Amino acid sequence: MRGGSWLVWALFVIGGIAIVSLLGSQIGGALDSDHTRMRLIYLICLLVVFGGGFVVRLRYDTSRTIGQMAIWVAIFAGLILLYSFRGEFGMLGARLSGELMPLDGRVEGPRSVSFPMAENGHFQVRAAVDGVPLDFTIDTGATDIVLSPQAAERLGFDLDHLQFTKFAETANGMVRGAPIEIAEFSLGPIVMHNLPATVNEAPMSDSLLGMEFLRRLNSWRVENARLTLEQ
Repeated sequence: MRGGSWLVWALFVIGGIAIVSLLGSQIGGALDSDHTRMRLIYLICLLVVFGGGFVVRLRYDTSRTIGQMAIWVAIFAGLILLYSFRGEFGMLGARLSGELMPLDGRVEGPRSVSFPMAENGHFQVRAAVDGVPLDFTIDTGATDIVLSPQAAERLGFDLDHLQFTKFAETANGMVRGAPIEIAEFSLGPIVMHNLPATVNEAPMSDSLLGMEFLRRLNSWRVENARLTLEQ
């Protein structure tokens, strides 16, 4: 039992050293603060108290106490491992979310997102326009960012007060549009401000992201039926 007691104390000392080292590497010069040092001393005292309790219990049930100690050490090590890989787990979650919700896209990097081709052969995305989620079809044949009347109303525009002064030739003939400005446009990690757009006067099945949006990107490409946008 005496050997078991020394083993437990050794584990607590090693654990204390590991905690101090971890704190030093994570928070740098924060240990120079008197408040931080006092909190560290308090934690070490708690560790000693609990260690003493383990030693007392060790006198009565050595094997079980050491087994439970090993379990807690393994749990603590596992938590540290999970924390150290938090970035990778975040990226994995983002990729999984992109596959389950294709309109939201799959984050590929700090300023890059990709979308799969829809069954109709187009690329459809969901963006936040001044905080309002709206669905768009990316259309390289369109010059502007074109909002449907329904989307404009969701953004709070009164169609009766818009000035439909722009004209565009479409497959359905000449249509009118009202110029507006989007204060903030977010598409995954891509964020743009003060983005010019047009509200279409005629009903549309979907709003369009045309070249006005695409030309503001650093790059965009289509590979293996997947569109990748990078700002």
